Amino acid sequence: MRFSIFHRTRYLYRAPVRDNHNEVRLRPVTDDRSRLEFFLLKVGPPVRLRHFRDTWLNYVHYFDVADPHAELVIEAQSRINTTNPFDSGVPIGAGFAALRSLTDEMLPSFLGASRYVEVSPEVWRLGIDIRDGRDDVFGCAEAVMHHVYREWAYAPNTTTAHTHMSEVMRTRRGVCQDFAHVMIGICRSLGIPARYVSGYLYNGPDSHLRGSQASHAWCEIFVPGRGWYGLDPTNDTLADDRHIKIATGRDYADAAPISGYFDGPPGATSALHVELEVQRIGA
Repeated sequence: MRFSIFHRTRYLYRAPVRDNHNEVRLRPVTDDRSRLEFFLLKVGPPVRLRHFRDTWLNYVHYFDVADPHAELVIEAQSRINTTNPFDSGVPIGAGFAALRSLTDEMLPSFLGASRYVEVSPEVWRLGIDIRDGRDDVFGCAEAVMHHVYREWAYAPNTTTAHTHMSEVMRTRRGVCQDFAHVMIGICRSLGIPARYVSGYLYNGPDSHLRGSQASHAWCEIFVPGRGWYGLDPTNDTLADDRHIKIATGRDYADAAPISGYFDGPPGATSALHVELEVQRIGA
């Protein structure tokens, strides 16, 4: 599928601020499953944009606004062509024994606890119950996805970007970011490398998908001999060509679309307004 994406984030400050430093992860990923055709990032007030690749190989733009300002607007336009990684018909199967011989030096980062993900005895016991003796890594991850979808309530405005997985485990409610964190924690407790994905989800005219009105989040698990595959516990579906990947990391902290800080007088908080439009081209 080909998509055109428009994403505008607007911060309105209650008092002028200065020295506003930001990192932006809004450029869609180009890999063997998606090809970025066009990307443009604009910031107001005008700034000098610089970029780098972070630890997780995400494409990061960064900038600072030194002078006082009462508004910050970050606008990204993209055009991308995606394919469905599950269309090949080739089985994704691999047994748990293969997980013990992984050699990729980055994979251990996706096996333990991180800022918003816990790997506790409680989580491990839940994972063992869900696994129920399965030896297929991908099949087990699918079972985790189904469980999170069934047992957790989708409840917007009940959590924030900084809600820890332990709270979501207790309340059994949240949004896509929370569901991704829970699934990641359960998979890691079973020894399956799992990482957080931020991006967009296309919701076609006949679809009723959760999380498509804003930036979306899902989980990717590593299958020995096959690589990374995405699963979306918010919608109980495989991450296919409707899912547009922006960034990956251990959890939200590594893949947040926009993160930063500023200096200002006491009470100089900001109001956030986000506009997002994902259109299919040639549908």
